[in-house]
Parts: sequence; structure tokens; C-alpha cells
Amino acid sequence: MSRQPHPLVTLAQLVNTPSAQDGIPKEVEDDLRVVGCMMIQEAGIMLDLPQSTMAIAQVIFHRFFFVSSMCSFGIQDISISSLYLSTKLNETPIRLRDLINTYMFLAARTEHLLSFPADKALPIDSPGPSSMRYSMGMDGKGKGKERAREKVFEGMVWEVPGFHDEVFWDWKDSIVGNEMQILKRLGFNMQVDLPYNHAINYLKILDLVFEPNVAQTTWSILNDLLLSPVYAIHPAYVLACASILLTTRLLRIPLPSEWYLLFDVELDDILGVAGWAMRLWHDWGIGPVVGGKDGEGQAGRREKENRWRRGWVLGQGKRAVRRWVGERERAAREDVGQAAAL
Repeated sequence: MSRQPHPLVTLAQLVNTPSAQDGIPKEVEDDLRVVGCMMIQEAGIMLDLPQSTMAIAQVIFHRFFFVSSMCSFGIQDISISSLYLSTKLNETPIRLRDLINTYMFLAARTEHLLSFPADKALPIDSPGPSSMRYSMGMDGKGKGKERAREKVFEGMVWEVPGFHDEVFWDWKDSIVGNEMQILKRLGFNMQVDLPYNHAINYLKILDLVFEPNVAQTTWSILNDLLLSPVYAIHPAYVLACASILLTTRLLRIPLPSEWYLLFDVELDDILGVAGWAMRLWHDWGIGPVVGGKDGEGQAGRREKENRWRRGWVLGQGKRAVRRWVGERERAAREDVGQAAAL
């Protein structure tokens, strides 16, 4: 293959991220990446932005946190700045005020969900963009389901800030400042190669493009993978092959032996990307279930909700992350002291 059109992270950056150096566990860092990318996807849907704009923003978001720590930059701050920068790169301009209002609404919605008692189940099935679409009445698949979603957000209070309100100017200053940080820390290299065209071309070669649900499922899996850092780790053609593999497995469609060699891809790379997708679906409950059974149980549901709550809290800003890391380190020191006393 020719030289990659956009930069990929090195092994050293992948193994020892700046966030890990500041004491953030890998599991928490991965969850916060999911939270930040969900914000981008949800805001993009509400602003009617094309998928390519949202995808570029999420790739930039992931790349930024391979060179910067989540203790130094807030998830929400980099999320909104990445999306604003992406609208310029993809020539899909939006009003800055509309973007700020959208993120303020998302923040208010998160605060509302966090207000539910922690010992009770959250009244949503998934933290992803689909739940937001239902709550905003944009799904169009049944009024009964929309009404059920609307009940979740009864009592939620949020007002659009006035033009001269100080909060708007605070958000604006933060976006502009973080946009400059993104450009500087990524060396002004904003080139992103998305895998959508690769996937469609590969499906044509494999004579699968007109098979029922294949193209749509492949596209959807590529969208799910945006929540993980694989777009910053693997080139686009590997991601395309991984989505095709997952699609054919889910739809029970056989593939020729060693089909991936046609596209100069190694099976280990494909399986690695597929593993990221499977973990996302399992940990966050956002994946497709084709012909399977829901054996999650109450304990599995509670584990997912705990991840959602922790991600939402820490995603609000760098101060929340620093406070959480500090409390974790203090608890670790106390455990060591108690063990030494024994």
C-alpha cells in the first residue's frame, strides 16, 4: 500500500498515552473517548450535519488525546471544538451560536439523567444518539415509542441563553482557544481518510453491494467504530475490511477464503478492529443483536449504567477528571497504609 494519507499513532503513543501518564486507567480513558464522540454525533444529528463532518470531528478528537491528557483538556471542550473545526474543514459551516446552544442542551440533558437515583435503573436503553433522536421526536418509527422517550425528560429545564449573556461568550472563548490547541498539538495536519468509499468499493468487488442490508450494516458498523480510537490506529482500508467481516458474520453471509488478501490487509488487523467493535457493543449496549438472546441480566445492566454515569460525570470537564484521579490516588495510598499497618 502507498503511504497513508493521514497520520496514525505510534506504538509508544498507543501504549503510554498522556492520560495514562496522569493516572487515568485505560478503561476510563476509553469510556471518556466514547462520551466525547457521542456528544459530537448527537450534536451533528441535531444540527443536520453530514456524516462525513461528524466522522472527521471524531477522528480529530481521538488523535488529540493521543498527544494530550484528559486531565489538561476537558472532554466536552475538545468535543465541541473538534466539531466546529470539522465544519470548516469539510466546508459545512454552521453558526457558532447554534453549536453552543446544542451543546448546552446536551449538557442539560445529561444533568437531568444524572439526577435519577443511582440505585435505580436509568429509564433509557442506550446512551447513544438513537436515544437522543427518540427524545427529540426525530426517529419517526412510532408515536408510542416517542411518547415513552419524552416521559424520560419530563421536568427537564433548559433555556436558550440571550445574545449578550456571559455564558455564551465563555463558551465562545473556550471553543476558539481549544481549536487553536488542536491545530497546534496536531501540527496543523488535519487530513483524514474515511473508510466509507473503501467499504462500498470492496463490497462491489465481493459482489455484496446489492445483498439486502449489507451496505447499510457495513456503514452503521463504521459509524459505531468512530466511538473507538481505531480510526487513529489503523488505515481506512483495514477499517473497511473489518466492517465487512462483522457484517457478513452478523448476516450469516459466507466470504471466500482469504478474501482480505485482495485488499492487502492482514487478518490479525481485521480481528483487532472487530474486537474493538465487539467491546463497544458489549460495554455500552449500542450494538446490533442479530438472532441473539438478551442474557444480560440485572447485574450486566447495572454495570453498563455505572459506566454511563461515570462517563457523563467525568466528561463534563477536566476538573471533574482531576478530582476523580486525586480521590483514586488518595484511596490507593490509604489502602497501602492499612496494609502496611497489618
